[in-house]
Amino acid sequence: MRGGLIKAFIIIFLCVAIFGTAGVVSYRLFVIPKNKARKEKAGPPPTPPPDPSLGEFEKCMAVKNGGNLVEARAALQDFIDHYPDSTKMDAAKDALGEINMTFLFSTEPSPDKTQYVIQKGDTIGAIERKTKIPGELIMRLNKIDDPTKLRIGQVLNVSRPDFALKINRKTKVVVLINKGKFFKQYKVDSWNAPSPKNNAPVTAKIGEKVAWKKGQRVIFGSKDYAGSGRWIGLSASGYTLYTEDPEGGTPKPPGGLGMAAADMEELSSLLNRGAPATIE
Repeated sequence: MRGGLIKAFIIIFLCVAIFGTAGVVSYRLFVIPKNKARKEKAGPPPTPPPDPSLGEFEKCMAVKNGGNLVEARAALQDFIDHYPDSTKMDAAKDALGEINMTFLFSTEPSPDKTQYVIQKGDTIGAIERKTKIPGELIMRLNKIDDPTKLRIGQVLNVSRPDFALKINRKTKVVVLINKGKFFKQYKVDSWNAPSPKNNAPVTAKIGEKVAWKKGQRVIFGSKDYAGSGRWIGLSASGYTLYTEDPEGGTPKPPGGLGMAAADMEELSSLLNRGAPATIE
């Protein structure tokens, strides 16, 4: 009888020891980490590690603010190439875009610019066909307000960029590319483009460029062209860059990207019909 009780106690002791140990192990393996994760989730987010690119960005901006735009442009382009995950990426791109536009519209000679001497019978349209440069860009480069007042022998600065467009569906940003390099970025105010069927990039081209005023189309060179609302249609369905007609009466495109009027006027002057566009 006593031997049976002793055996029973031994069995009970072993069971408690085995299952107790298993319980402790399970508690340490599963319960403690789960409770820790719950506390971390309920608490404030962890402090992100310091951004190692901040010092380099500050150096770039110091050069820009010092007025050395040639060096600043090179430094900012290098920054964008080497720090794609920087918290200052947007600021760096905005600064580089500002510098690039300054150089583009500067009257100073550069390797990217040539000169064109106006000949008898030349119009902005004829010069556009000869140079393959948008007429609007020719006018802006040379500060021409009235395209009908060209003079024979007048020397025009003609820049020869090679612009392409990239549209980022994730960040809702339109990016202007020149000769494969970032040139400038533009924010999208309203997004009404179709949802992608997959994540694959869509290749397209710049199609029709349209100007609207008081609900009517206006042509480049007319007195109503200045201050008109601009549309840039892409060959990809549902992707039209547009700004609304400031005087009303113009319907919105069935699908598109609403942008600031100044940005659309600028893009309209820079992009040629047929220029490549990529939707990523």
